[in-house]
Amino acid sequence: MRLVSEQNPQDWLDLLLERRSLYILRGPARYEFTHEILKDEESFFDGRKVPRERRISVICRNLPLPSDPS
Repeated sequence: MRLVSEQNPQDWLDLLLERRSLYILRGPARYEFTHEILKDEESFFDGRKVPRERRISVICRNLPLPSDPS
């Protein structure tokens, strides 16, 4: 998985998502970075090929916090 800063695309981070991984994006990681699963030909981590297999995503989101009326 790759996280890329929306403000500065030169700032990015690759993360290894093992099978059956769970990750939670919140705060700046959720709101200030794009996130993507890499294409098969780009799918390497620490110099080794990461096989792309079937993937199931479950997304749960919180309701936004109410705005401050003042």
